[in-house]
Amino acid sequence: MTRPDIVPALFQDAETDLPAIEQWCSTVLSGAPARLLLLGPHWSGKTHTAYAALRRLLAAGYSSQQITVHGASELKRTYDPRVIADTTAVTMVDDVTVSVDLVREAKGPLAPDSVDVQAMMALEAGALAEAIASLVVLPNRSWILIASTPEILAEAVGEQTAARILAVADTVELAQRPLPKLSW
Repeated sequence: MTRPDIVPALFQDAETDLPAIEQWCSTVLSGAPARLLLLGPHWSGKTHTAYAALRRLLAAGYSSQQITVHGASELKRTYDPRVIADTTAVTMVDDVTVSVDLVREAKGPLAPDSVDVQAMMALEAGALAEAIASLVVLPNRSWILIASTPEILAEAVGEQTAARILAVADTVELAQRPLPKLSW
């Protein structure tokens, strides 16, 4: 059974038939490190796919104590280098590029933030970039990172870190799914 803090209720039934997920899970379960970068636009199922992978690990008997899940927004606000240095064998970081995605997807010009807000946002962006850079060089760790595109990933975490991620990770690009119908 999955811990609620590992797989939220929304993803308790997450499943996927992607061969890359099967390969990633098999590698982790064999004791070897596996790295996966899930790319795609909003509503492409990246988070669903990542939780499906974690569910497979848990269903195969992998210890939930060895899995850590971070949302990028939370990670950058509360970042302490020990969080990554002392991370578990498997780490998932969701929405690595969301801050950049939101700015790029804005429908009109954005009003400039105050100097204080800009400074805070710069510190948070730096914290996220440092966290991801630290994670991807840890030996014997498996991870899943969720981003929109390689270009936006480079903007979010820096070109050197993005290049390192792309060099070591299996990459899966998911296509846009139909947007859900909202009823108000």
